[in-house]
Amino acid sequence: MKNKRMTLGGLLACLTLMGCATTPVQQGALGLGAVGAGAGAIIGSTTGHAGEGALIGAGVGALTGALVGDAIEHSTPPPQPVYYAPGPPPSPPVVGYWQTRVVTGPTGERYEQRVWVTR
Repeated sequence: MKNKRMTLGGLLACLTLMGCATTPVQQGALGLGAVGAGAGAIIGSTTGHAGEGALIGAGVGALTGALVGDAIEHSTPPPQPVYYAPGPPPSPPVVGYWQTRVVTGPTGERYEQRVWVTR
């Protein structure tokens, strides 16, 4: 009975301190430390060493949580979406026709030239 009270008291202390954590490393260490302490106490109680199991589980959980929190803290954030303004509206179609004109050049030669005439 004494071991269960000590285990529950340690678990309660870990959960209480978890609210004070500010960085992902601290949150991961405390959160997984508490989970490890609970798992260690449960495993240790089957062998008759609940207190030792809770301490080992808390240590392993805290170390694992610190590593996970550190990986989260040093990961790159996802890229922010880039929004573009819409382009200008398409210009209205130009109404007109092609016309063939006879043009006299500067040396007097005559040639045909196609010209677009708008309406």
